[in-house]
Amino acid sequence: MNKKIILIIVGTIFIGIGYFLLSPLWRSVKLNEALPQTLVVKDNMDTMDAVTKERFIKEVEAMKDETIVKSDSMPSNTPVILKQAVLVARAHDVKGKISLIQSGDQYFIRFEDLKTTNGPDLRIYLSAGLGVDDAVDLGAIRATEGNVNYSIPAGTDTKKYHNVLIWCRAFGVLFSYSEL
Repeated sequence: MNKKIILIIVGTIFIGIGYFLLSPLWRSVKLNEALPQTLVVKDNMDTMDAVTKERFIKEVEAMKDETIVKSDSMPSNTPVILKQAVLVARAHDVKGKISLIQSGDQYFIRFEDLKTTNGPDLRIYLSAGLGVDDAVDLGAIRATEGNVNYSIPAGTDTKKYHNVLIWCRAFGVLFSYSEL
C-alpha cells in the first residue's frame, strides 16, 4: 500500500478521535425535563366560570396601577435568616424573595424587593401546599412593593407550612408563591 493512503487513513482516524474527545468543549446539549415532582395548584383560576373570571380580571385591572409601598424595619434582637427562596409567579407577575427569619423567640416571613400586582382581597398565607385548605393566614397584604415583615403566630410548624402564598381570597386565586 502506498504511504500516502496509510497516512490519510491514520490521519482520518486521529481527526475522528480528536473530534470525539474535544467536541464537548464547543458542543452544547439542551434538555428541558419536567420537574420530578409536579406542583399541584389548588385555586379557582382554572375552574372559574366565564362571568367570575371576567369580574376577577376587571377588578385586578382596576387595581393594578395602585401601588402600596411600605418598608418595615427588621425586628430587633439580632434576627437570623433560617431559609430563603424567590417568589414564583402563578396568576400574576412577581419579583422578590422570601426569608424565614427568627428573632429571639419570634418568627417572621420577610418579603424583600417585592414587586407584585395589586388585586382584590390579597392575603399572605403559610401553607402546607399551594392552596389554602391547610394554611395559616398571616393577614392582608400590606405592600405591593418594598420590604415587608409578617409575624408568624407562636407554635406554627414552619416545616409543615413551608409555602408562602400571595392569595386572592375574593376569587380563590393564587397570585404567586414561594417554597421555603
